Amino acid sequence: MGLAISTKSFECTIDGGLAHIALDQPARGNPIDGDFCREFGLAIAELSERADVRAVLLSARGRLFSVGGDLMALVKQGDALPATIKAWTADLHVALARMVRMRSPVVAAVHGNVAGGSVSLMAAADLVVMAESAKISAAFSRIGFSPDSGSTTTVTRRIGVARARRFFLLGETLDAATALSLGLVDFVVPDAAVRTEAAQLAKEFAAGPTEAFGAIKRLFSQTADRSFESQLEEEAQTLAAMSRTADAQEGVRAFVEKRKPVFSGR
Repeated sequence: MGLAISTKSFECTIDGGLAHIALDQPARGNPIDGDFCREFGLAIAELSERADVRAVLLSARGRLFSVGGDLMALVKQGDALPATIKAWTADLHVALARMVRMRSPVVAAVHGNVAGGSVSLMAAADLVVMAESAKISAAFSRIGFSPDSGSTTTVTRRIGVARARRFFLLGETLDAATALSLGLVDFVVPDAAVRTEAAQLAKEFAAGPTEAFGAIKRLFSQTADRSFESQLEEEAQTLAAMSRTADAQEGVRAFVEKRKPVFSGR
């Protein structure tokens, strides 16, 4: 069953517990514009509440993953540019916050070039698979802008404050090997294999213990804001809650019975 919304910016399909969002404006470089921000917000709002969605694959069609913000559209705004930015980010920022918090793991398949706000879209994924020829560019300072799309959080959580600050201040472009060494991406694979490898990871997540994945995501998202003692108690409370799920009970039974567990996502 597909999404109950129509989009200009991407195609979204759901099959076997896996939702696949494929950016689909290759002739334009899959830009972030008003349509994308609105449509992505609607899509994530629905995906995050659907019981049949147990993992999300984020990919793009064409030569580039995404050029980031649509500068041609922005330059036409003139004095209305600040208001336009607030309107776009109102939709996009809520969508990204919900994507980070949804129980389903998100896997990004990155190829070509990733620039501007799409860097945060990539970095907000739980796992990133990058093509070995791809590049990641911090374009903001080079056009007199500051980062948006949660970049100062999503990128910082992956590579640390000092390195993220340098990345954005200098407007750096990172190759795949450097991105991997920094932890900005999780896997680097041959170009021809990037979508296949990412899809395989996403399918494995879609067959896994979805509530446990969601709990792991929540625990790691709050480690920087809690004391060690507080996090210990949060882990205990979360583990107790997970022990009541059908998947935890199935996992324990399967271990005792020496068989592979069959998880239902509940």
